[in-house]
Amino acid sequence: MHRHKTQVSGEVRGEPFTLKTEAMVCDRCGFQVLTEEQSAAYTAAISDAYRRKHGLLTSEELREARKRLGLSQVQFAKYLKVGVASVKRWEAGLIQDEALDELIRLKTDLESARQNARSLEATLLVQRRSSPWGLATVHHPASSEAWLWPQGCFSEVSDFA
Repeated sequence: MHRHKTQVSGEVRGEPFTLKTEAMVCDRCGFQVLTEEQSAAYTAAISDAYRRKHGLLTSEELREARKRLGLSQVQFAKYLKVGVASVKRWEAGLIQDEALDELIRLKTDLESARQNARSLEATLLVQRRSSPWGLATVHHPASSEAWLWPQGCFSEVSDFA
């Protein structure tokens, strides 16, 4: 047996992927087996192939976003309000769902946060209303949700941008 770059096929969430990866290959019969280290690298690589196909942050992009903020995995988990095990698994190859991917992008990328604020501005309508507690009502027309905000926190909807 020797180390060799070879095509290895697998599935992620029911979708087939074939990647060139390092494996142990039998010199006589060509049987392929992955060492523990090779298996971990293959798992991360096939997960990242799925992520790229579906527009999700890859393991490396997640790690870079965390490091750009200067946070440890524990601190990043607290910042995102998730368990530290989730951050460790994402960086090792577990695929985050779309909602968490969007949260991570919004909390780590200034331009994404700005775009989200503009989107929020376009969908929210602020109605000023006097109340004994000094609150204003913020309505979300698409969902009929409403929130109470202290008056004076913003002067008009554009303050969300």
